[in-house]
Amino acid sequence: GVVMDVAGLSISDFTLDNEQRSNNSVSSKLSQQTLLPMLVASYSASLQGLDAGAALKYLVLLSGKGKFVKEQVQRLILETRQFEILAGKIEPDGSRSNGALDTYFTKKEVSSLLMDTAHHAIGVGKPADAAELLVLSGQFGALFSLMNRELASYLNASTQEDFVKRQFWFNAASQFHAIHLAQGRTYVQNTLDKEGNMSLGNTFQLLMNLVVFFDRCREQQWEGAWVLVDELQLIPKVESEMTIKVEAFRALDNCVRQVFHHVVLAAMEALCHLFRTLKQSGAGVSIDQRNTIDQSLNELRTRARLLVTFSRLLNLPSLGDSDTYVRISQLEKNMM
Repeated sequence: GVVMDVAGLSISDFTLDNEQRSNNSVSSKLSQQTLLPMLVASYSASLQGLDAGAALKYLVLLSGKGKFVKEQVQRLILETRQFEILAGKIEPDGSRSNGALDTYFTKKEVSSLLMDTAHHAIGVGKPADAAELLVLSGQFGALFSLMNRELASYLNASTQEDFVKRQFWFNAASQFHAIHLAQGRTYVQNTLDKEGNMSLGNTFQLLMNLVVFFDRCREQQWEGAWVLVDELQLIPKVESEMTIKVEAFRALDNCVRQVFHHVVLAAMEALCHLFRTLKQSGAGVSIDQRNTIDQSLNELRTRARLLVTFSRLLNLPSLGDSDTYVRISQLEKNMM
């Protein structure tokens, strides 16, 4: 005890009382409760590259750790991208075949897990993975919202990076259409109808057509571009349609309204090119041909005038794009 006294410490300082023992016991249990799940998750992660199903099997051993297990399963799904192994695939009747997840969770729990993982994927910048997961979860309304948002975002792509993303989403949307909206397959429409989301499907079809419209403009296929946008019935053909078309614009999905000034400008550019080409073709023609050409030029001028009025009524400058409105007006003046 002499050494202890010299150090200024008594023997009692090194004796654990009951309260300290109890606290240490609780601390030890807490450490075990934290450490064990982390060790299992770590071991699972080491397996996932070789066998996603085996990695999942270890994670569900921790079924008592609800939130932790859910987060680890989401990580497993996104890191391995083994969607078919883990979650099955969509059958021709719209049902989802069983995957490894179905061994441990109910159909409803798997769908909920896939949907939550999809939302997480969007949050971490993986919208393509999110789209696949939403298909598997049967959440077609959420899927259309995602595809519509992405298609609209890159509709007027100007950089190479945006062009690549635009092509990716157009191809993905085309593939989805070919597989899940093929003739005789009604499960997507039935789901949208049940959810009250049929308008999302209409917006999807519109955006797919607008992608083709912008492609034709870039390829300077001005007649084909104008014919397509005219067939989409977005812009007025005659004065009496003006109010109806303005109301129709206001009923469009917000993702389309936000990029609509690009559509109006591209339509005006197509008109202007058609006008210029037609005017140049009038040199050295007969009087009858000249009259026919003049009539067609007047029709194009009328459509251009209606388009300027239409864009003014849509209040395009309020979208923060007054420059686009000025350009639309200038193009119309070039046709006078």
